[in-house]
Amino acid sequence: MAEARLNPREQARLEEQKKNRKTRNRYILIGVLVLLMVALVLFVNSHLFLDGLAAVKVGDTKYTVADVNYEYQRSYMQFSQSYGDYQSMFFDSSKPLSEQECMLDPDGGTWDDYFKKNAETNLVQTTAFYKAAVDAGYTLSEDEQSQIDTIISNYASFGKMYGYSDVDGYLAANFGAGNNEKTVRRHLAQQLVIERYLNDLYTGYTFTDEEKDAYYTEHADSLNRVKVVYAYLTDEDAADKALAILNRMDGEDEDAFRAAVKDVTDSEPTATSYSRTGFSSQFGQSVSDEELAAGKVFTQQNDKAWYVVYITGLEDNAYHTVSVRHILVKAVDNDGDGTYSDEEKQVAFDAVQALEEKWRAGEATEESFAALAAEQSEDAGSKDNGGLYENIYKGQMVSEFDAFCFADHAHGDTGIVYGESANYAGYHLIYFVGADGELYSRILAENELRTEAYNTEAAAMTDGLTAERTAMWRYVMKS
Repeated sequence: MAEARLNPREQARLEEQKKNRKTRNRYILIGVLVLLMVALVLFVNSHLFLDGLAAVKVGDTKYTVADVNYEYQRSYMQFSQSYGDYQSMFFDSSKPLSEQECMLDPDGGTWDDYFKKNAETNLVQTTAFYKAAVDAGYTLSEDEQSQIDTIISNYASFGKMYGYSDVDGYLAANFGAGNNEKTVRRHLAQQLVIERYLNDLYTGYTFTDEEKDAYYTEHADSLNRVKVVYAYLTDEDAADKALAILNRMDGEDEDAFRAAVKDVTDSEPTATSYSRTGFSSQFGQSVSDEELAAGKVFTQQNDKAWYVVYITGLEDNAYHTVSVRHILVKAVDNDGDGTYSDEEKQVAFDAVQALEEKWRAGEATEESFAALAAEQSEDAGSKDNGGLYENIYKGQMVSEFDAFCFADHAHGDTGIVYGESANYAGYHLIYFVGADGELYSRILAENELRTEAYNTEAAAMTDGLTAERTAMWRYVMKS
């Protein structure tokens, strides 16, 4: 039988249909692939992806991209808060951190590398400390839960202020992609539990007086204080006065220095003491024990004044700390020139003197003084505690306040002194409570012993723990 054949027109139609089916199938396949790619992109940028897969493993604990982003941003914010306006000396925040070399990284990495390493370190510590806290029975308290609620509420308010539709958007912008209210609450809960546990750990160490005394004796070189007498010169001719005082001090003693300051400035020099660190910070000088004992004299200039300093030696801190109550009335810089005129100071003095008269006209007791301080003092640090400062050590307060504290006073003695620092100027009405606090040498030794014990135990908790990066690490801090 002869084979059936299609006519040319029918064969062409069938070939065209076959070709169209292939093209249609190809487009369907391409469409499916595009949809899959879009879905993948959406998933990669979604909360489920960033807060669902581990980017770091610390032991058996897994941390997501969102977790690392959170710690990265927290480290960045802490750095910014610590250095403030000086941050620009380290890096340009308007440029990618991954393109700026980090001067703090011994390996020559970028600032992006620096904050990522900090994030890993934070996660290692979080793993160790939170486990220790939980093992010790610590859980989130009602007060801490209330703190978290307040923090989230504040974030929500900030978010609205900056145009975010909800708190999650604000939190993602500030703590990194993948973060939202749920993740931030989780981190805050861990942080608060850890902080309470570590604070209890630090304050829980106890030491005997014998242990404190032995420690101080062994570390006296670093714990002793530098005693100084100095003149503070702010006149236009301050440099000439400083030179005049120095010219009078050719191998002379402390009495000669005091006399020179009195002759040149018509005022008495100030006597105080500093820790070694405080001395270097205040005067920019590093001196050896030999120079301290010899009575070195030097000058130091800053933006506002000249100092002429006479070192009288070292102090072993074997004195009792004191307690006082005080009422502060600040002087007001009415013209905003950064200085306080005699008239402005007089207004503050008259006000504090009126408060003293009011107190004396009443019961004139420590209790009534505390009540008046709570009502009238402008010192936010002590007002709510009735103006009380306990365990005051030499050099802690401004010089005039310090001089009153360590003069020969009995309980109930009062006095008015002027004080001025970078934060305020004004008059203090002081009520002397007593000089029967702990020996300051023992306070210093105890602080050092406590810190050493704490650091040793904290290091033991993290010993052997490392952060292991996974393939998801590539998404850390990727917007």
